[in-house]
Parts: sequence; C-alpha cells; structure tokens
Amino acid sequence: MKLIHFDRAGTETDLTNLFLRVAWGGDYREAARKMEVELVASATDRNVESVVIDLASMILLYGDDGSELFRGYVFKKSKSITGNALTLTVYDGLIYLIKSKFSRMYYGVTAEHVASSVCSELGVAVGSLAATGIPQSFPHLEKTGYEAIMTAYTTAGKQNGRIYMPRMQQGNLNVIEKGATIAKRVNLETEHITDSTYTEDIENMINSVQITGENGVRFGTLSNSEWVTTYGLLQTTYRKEEGKDAQTMARALMQDLSRECSVELIGGVDTYDLLAGNAVIIKEAYTGLNGLFFIDADTHTFQNGNHLISLTLNFQNVMDEKEADAFRSSTSSTSGGSFSLTLDNY
Repeated sequence: MKLIHFDRAGTETDLTNLFLRVAWGGDYREAARKMEVELVASATDRNVESVVIDLASMILLYGDDGSELFRGYVFKKSKSITGNALTLTVYDGLIYLIKSKFSRMYYGVTAEHVASSVCSELGVAVGSLAATGIPQSFPHLEKTGYEAIMTAYTTAGKQNGRIYMPRMQQGNLNVIEKGATIAKRVNLETEHITDSTYTEDIENMINSVQITGENGVRFGTLSNSEWVTTYGLLQTTYRKEEGKDAQTMARALMQDLSRECSVELIGGVDTYDLLAGNAVIIKEAYTGLNGLFFIDADTHTFQNGNHLISLTLNFQNVMDEKEADAFRSSTSSTSGGSFSLTLDNY
C-alpha cells in the first residue's frame, strides 16, 4: 500500500512510511467516500519526519497491485502536543457536489444531462454517466449538486426499474448501475470471514394501509394478506392528496420486515472491489449468509501490515432516492368523485 500527498503547488510527498492507520470506506447514503489517516507525528522527537499538510490538499491511496484506490481532499486535520499522531479526514471529489448548492429549472433533459451540467457548473470532472434516455422536467431550488443528480436518476429509475449511484474514480464522476458489478472474490467462512451477524425484525413493518379522505371517510384498504396472517395486523393510514394516485402512495408506505447483516473479512489485493454499490458473494452457513448480497457500506482498514474489511450488506438493491419538487402554479384545480378500493397482495 502506498500513500501519496500533493500540496497545492503540486509537490509530491510519500507518506507511506509515516502512516499508522488508514481507514478507507463509503456508504451509498453518504455519497462521498472517506478516508481517515493517522500519521506519526511528534512535537519533541526530532527523529520523526515533520510534514506540512494543508487543508484541501490532495492525498492518493494506492493498493499493493499499484492501482489507485482513492483520490481525495483534506477537509480536517488535528494534532496535539502530547499525542503522537496527525489525524486527517479526507473526502473524494463528490464532497464538492454535496456541499455546494444552486438553483436551476430543468426542462426536458435526461438524468445524464443533469449530471453533466451540474459537474460543469461546480467544477467536477465527468467520467462515465449511466445513460437513461428519459427526458424529465423539474425545479431544483436551493439544493445541492448531489441532490440534483440523484433527483434526476431517481425519476429515471422509477420508469426503467434500475438503481443508480454516483461514484468518483481517479478524480472523475461516474454514475453506475448499483449492484451491477459483482466483486471478484467469493468469500468463504473457512478462509476469509472472521465474523458475521444477521438480524431481522418487524419493528417498522406496515402490512396494511387504510386510505381516507379529508374528513376521515374511509375509501379503501391496501393490504398484504400473507404478512397480516403471519405477523398480525400492523396498519397505518394515508389521506388522499390532490394530484397523486392513492394506490401508488399507499403502496409506498408498506414496509416488509427488516433484515440487517454485516460481515468482517480478511482483505487482500483481490478485495479492492468490495465497495458500496457493488455486490458480493458470501458463503457462511451458521448465520445463513449464503448467496449474492448488495454492499451498502464498506470500511477497509490498513494497520500494522494487515488489511481488514467490514461490510454492511443488504438482501435488496436500494437507492438513495431524492424526490423532485413540483413546479409552482398560480392556479389550482379540484376533482370530485370518490372511489372504493380493497386490494390484496400488492
């Protein structure tokens, strides 16, 4: 593993022999990948090399195979007189899309066009953007660049059934189809897995939705009879809204049982693709983690010559959805009539 720093003037410094610990990871809900670096430092020991690392300077992480794993910018640094480490918090280029807001109206443009225009406006280089070919229009008011991109891809995904996620690679923004890449290594309990956990609960389950009107008048009920029979009735209500399909909105409130699983692994050069947004094959009999799982979050820790990995896994492929705002209108319309709805096994 190699750790390289570039100051604002472009001067390169090799930090490999100074690092005590590097934790590199990401989460599909947080967008920007993050690296925590601890470098040996001392206020009194003259034998310890002193390095100057400015905020917003660049740090690159390379794997043992020479591949670039991470390219990011220092957003935080800390040290103390009594401590023996300089601690750095480094984010990849997506951080600039998360922290920068703007307003714009989009008319008849695709998600990939939105992503390209956002990057152009906010100074982020563009790599490969997943093509949707689906035109859309929406206002983007006082929100971040990341929200603009994910709003557009959320809208497209609801029409084509695909799941999208942004990811930086070598300084360029890519938008990938989440879960499409399966990590190379098949992880076995006998060789690679040091710990795994699996939890399921129905704390937040909703298996029935009662649809009502303004005055509490009941119009119908959307339910899943199998869930109700198995777990008991866990019901909520939905009040009809003008301009929205009641069945669609009620269906969105339904919640299956929650499944959470995590795994701790021994790393290596064949595990650099164990990243949030990819999928992985796990074979672990005791907890029942056998099959293909989607990686929601990952942390790779390099310390004392060891490479350890922690993964948060999901049985389902999910997206960090962002909903589009509605265009404001100076006029409004009302529609009369009512409907009766009793649905099952949605």
